[in-house]
Amino acid sequence: MIPAGVKRMIWALAPNEGVREAMPGDFVEEYDSRVRDEGIAAARRWCWRQGIQSLMTRARVASTVIAVLCAATHSVSAQAPGPRLVDVGGHKLNVLIAGTSKPGVPTVVFESGLGSTLAVWNGINLTIAEAARTVAYERAGIGASEPGTAAPTVKHIVAELHALLDRVGASPPYVLVGHSLGGPIINMFAATFPKEVAGLVHIDPTDFTQTDADMTAIWEKAGVNKEGRNSLRAVVAKMMSAAPPGVAAERREFDRAELGGFAEFRAAGATPDVPLVVLLGGKPEPLPPGIKFPGDYDRFLRANLEQRINHFGLLAARASKGALVLTTKSGHFIHASEPELAVWGIRRVISMATPHPELERFVGQYPLTRAFTIAITRDDDKLVLQATGQGAFTMVAESPTSFSIKVVGAVIEFETDAMGNVTGLVLVQNGVRQRATKAK
Repeated sequence: MIPAGVKRMIWALAPNEGVREAMPGDFVEEYDSRVRDEGIAAARRWCWRQGIQSLMTRARVASTVIAVLCAATHSVSAQAPGPRLVDVGGHKLNVLIAGTSKPGVPTVVFESGLGSTLAVWNGINLTIAEAARTVAYERAGIGASEPGTAAPTVKHIVAELHALLDRVGASPPYVLVGHSLGGPIINMFAATFPKEVAGLVHIDPTDFTQTDADMTAIWEKAGVNKEGRNSLRAVVAKMMSAAPPGVAAERREFDRAELGGFAEFRAAGATPDVPLVVLLGGKPEPLPPGIKFPGDYDRFLRANLEQRINHFGLLAARASKGALVLTTKSGHFIHASEPELAVWGIRRVISMATPHPELERFVGQYPLTRAFTIAITRDDDKLVLQATGQGAFTMVAESPTSFSIKVVGAVIEFETDAMGNVTGLVLVQNGVRQRATKAK
């Protein structure tokens, strides 16, 4: 269940999925290809009603450098003990492995934001390790990791992470969790190694779908010209001059990618259709000390929020099992201020990505008549029934082969052969028993 007591907007963008964990009073919209645009417009209206007048941008270096400064000063809990240095070919990376491998359960890999150490995860990797093996690490030149020999481009980081996973014996499939800059990194990893990825969790990610034209449109709405953008970049570069070499190297590469319209973030192509959760922070954050915005900052943030809603809404909509969550209680570091929400998102994807063979045997078509068929599908660890021309209902297990649908007062009794294979079902409702054979 979604943690209680948090006001947020929840989108379940997968057709036929719906949002069953929503809290009373939340803004909830189900999407499909016909209503998606209307839903996004409604979401915008909800945001303004809730008083979200500004949002710290995490989208581009000219603007993302502001978030970098926030990251550099963000206070997090102490690093958990137990990391070790692992050689990845000429230098060593600091990696923390927790939990044990379990049959059918993907390994969860954590990819942090620009310049962030293991401590930034606030222990959620250890919480997830209670149910799955987890791998969190520090990129070359960050924290206790040794400097690398190559520029930290996203493509190089992906290759190095892949090598690290091999060195520590963490076999696929993986559920990848990325925060901020970690978003484009896990996106490129999934596109580069599609058969190895079982799910994706983005925690307030950098917008890797954003083009130079997209960003220009935001700057123009804020009344900032090219000179203003360059002056802001120069101020931030000066402030970042005292940053550790590894952090400075990542910032330089990120800045270079921004000037190229982030084209290299999309160079690997499309990602596989895997379970996806995107968490966006909607709590306003002020500019860091010493930064003067060369335009209307409030308009800039509003335009940025609107664009992020559109871009990540469409990203989640393209996934068969995708969801977008906007929380108004957190800014950029959702996993620090609302760790329970980050844990929920990760566990949701793990559940969707984990096979449930005990349920798969029930999935299929069961014709009662030529014109009326009962379809049984699996949604994570639940079975869903949908009859011809009717809505979908989640079934509750009463026994290994009997499931109830309390809202309509029905019971489904599955029939099996001597080998345990499901051969049919009996629909029991209003004292009437109707049998259907499972279609081949």
